[in-house]
Amino acid sequence: MKNIIKVAFNLPLYGTYSYLTTDEQQNIEPGIRIKVPFGKKKLIGLCIDTTKNTKSKNLKYKLKYLDAIIDEKPVITRELLKLGIWASNYYQYPLGQVLFSYLPAKVKVGNNIIIPDNREFIYVTTNKAIKDYFKNKPAQKKIYDEINSSQGLKSSIISPKSLVKPMIENGFIKKEFMAEIRKKTRIISLNQEQELAYQKIIETIHCFSPTLIEGVTGSGKTELYISVAKEIVSRGRQVLIIVPEINLTPQTILRFQDYLDFNISVYHSALTDNARLKVWDSCRNGHIDIIIGTRSAVFLPFEKLGLIIIDEEHDSSLKQSEKFRYHSRDVALVRAKNINIPILMGSATPSFESLYNCQVDKYSHVILKNRFYNTKLPKVTVVDTTKDTTRDGFSPILIREIRKELDKGKQVLLFVGRRGFSHTLLCNVCRWTSKCHKCDVHMTFHEFENKLWCHHCGLQKKIDLNNICECKSSNEIVPVGIGTERIEKKAKELFPKSKIMRIDSDTIKNVSQLNDFINKSKNAEIDILIGTQMLAKGHDFPNLTLVGIIDIDSGLYSLDFRGIEKIAQMIIQVAGRSGRHSSQGKIVIQTRKPKHPIMTKLLDNGYNSFANDLLKDRSESSLPPHSYLSLFRVSSNNKGEGLIFLNKIKNIYKNKITILGPAPAPILKKNNRYYYQLLINSHNRKFLLQKSSEIREYILKYKKSNFRWSLDVDPIDLY
Repeated sequence: MKNIIKVAFNLPLYGTYSYLTTDEQQNIEPGIRIKVPFGKKKLIGLCIDTTKNTKSKNLKYKLKYLDAIIDEKPVITRELLKLGIWASNYYQYPLGQVLFSYLPAKVKVGNNIIIPDNREFIYVTTNKAIKDYFKNKPAQKKIYDEINSSQGLKSSIISPKSLVKPMIENGFIKKEFMAEIRKKTRIISLNQEQELAYQKIIETIHCFSPTLIEGVTGSGKTELYISVAKEIVSRGRQVLIIVPEINLTPQTILRFQDYLDFNISVYHSALTDNARLKVWDSCRNGHIDIIIGTRSAVFLPFEKLGLIIIDEEHDSSLKQSEKFRYHSRDVALVRAKNINIPILMGSATPSFESLYNCQVDKYSHVILKNRFYNTKLPKVTVVDTTKDTTRDGFSPILIREIRKELDKGKQVLLFVGRRGFSHTLLCNVCRWTSKCHKCDVHMTFHEFENKLWCHHCGLQKKIDLNNICECKSSNEIVPVGIGTERIEKKAKELFPKSKIMRIDSDTIKNVSQLNDFINKSKNAEIDILIGTQMLAKGHDFPNLTLVGIIDIDSGLYSLDFRGIEKIAQMIIQVAGRSGRHSSQGKIVIQTRKPKHPIMTKLLDNGYNSFANDLLKDRSESSLPPHSYLSLFRVSSNNKGEGLIFLNKIKNIYKNKITILGPAPAPILKKNNRYYYQLLINSHNRKFLLQKSSEIREYILKYKKSNFRWSLDVDPIDLY
């Protein structure tokens, strides 16, 4: 009798492959890594399933035997295997690549799992009688006496360590691992509104219960998370907290460590391979109580997961934008349902999907209306820049308000939608503009480095203004649009005595630099902060009382139906950085469209009312969350080729499902490739996935060799 195992590989292959086991390989569990022959190669695969007592002679084709079993214990649990099969089917992505995406780099390649143990430990003496052991060993005797008199010494301060080994072998001293030394934690105190929310959540903590926590910025959602997490860990369970971006993990873990004396770790892409491996292994062995991570943390192998928290659940960073295009929030919901645990989703600006799910009673809805420190919400001033003209991004009203706050010793945040100096360069004589020859976009001017930079394909060019265009009119080259560099330069001219710092992906390269900036901000070492989306969410600056949104207009006329939702969320989130503690904050929004609905409805009636109005519009237009979408993208080297191919698909399926397009992508040309897209829409999710699968199979069968394609189920960016 031979067993058959189904194997998935880290390759773009839809489906599994079958292999035979030998008599010595009968006890293989799903989730174990194995080495098998694949064509002329030897590959690492994952066992997905086993079929026992199958006679190989009854098979219609000859199967190969697997070569080796790598693991004794599965690297992917049955629970995560079930989640992966669902994710592969739902997001239409190869199962093997989905499952391998769970694993740390050193596990993917088939290495034995060796975890570096960097724990600190101490040496202590035992009760064993010494007698004459140290008679001719004065150096060992000295170390022994130091350990004995100190009632234990850290391993890191003993030297030379070679003298310790014989004493351990002879039983005179031993090693004891130290518990992590933690400072005394603070006692968390919830206000009445938070306490009511906490009690409502705790009532359903024993089972799957999705809860949306909608709280104004500064309302104390994090304190609520901490209180619920503390209760879960006290019951012997683990907690997963997902934040949208790496730059939010440092301050989140500090907040949790302030209040909780638990083993808390972080997990994100900036960790070294060894660090990720260690967290992954500690998680699956139950050694970590709370993990705070970015979207990929949703696939960590918890031994006893008891709660999932999604912070800033509306944030688009929770959705993977390439390859395996999963949404971490939605995967977390399925995982929580599979293992029957609660999940909390928090935001000051919830996604329309989550608000809709509250309306149809799929989620519980907890609302925090007041700020934690009882400060009033910021006062908003809208500046009509067609009347109050700006000088390099600064209107007279904004300049006046900045001076007021600086005179009080307060901080100011200036939000700019684009990094760089300007959107592009323009010659007023010959009308030349700085376009990327590889893409259908303008190149951004970065004055500090004197270069043009395409933020789509990455092309960079050093420039000479005397020879940049045909007419060589260097005095007529002008910047068009506003970027962070340009605002920084003007701010230094206007406020020369102020300490100014620009925070964007050009100046902040890693988590360490971000931590340094946050510490400087909290210690009032910076007067004016200038930044992009990096500063728009999650951060708490106690001394910040004014936010200036330099130019909001670029986001008001997006081609994406979610564009207005995103710009509304951005306004509320950026505004929420102001006046969170002792003083009421101020917001100055500069726009050429002061009568736009987002200025009137959102600012006058609040986010929830604004969202409900747009949800009605979405219903009338049969757009999500009232329907479901799949987005197919095709690119090739030849203009129009992808459009012809997608039109063939439309002609085949137009009477079977609603099809929007095909059409050129909003940015037609990127990196010398031409992009086209096709949307399919259905009110039935299962039907949408079925047709998505059929179209995917058609593309795989008939696409040209120079085509690249992708399928995005539940797309959030129609770019």
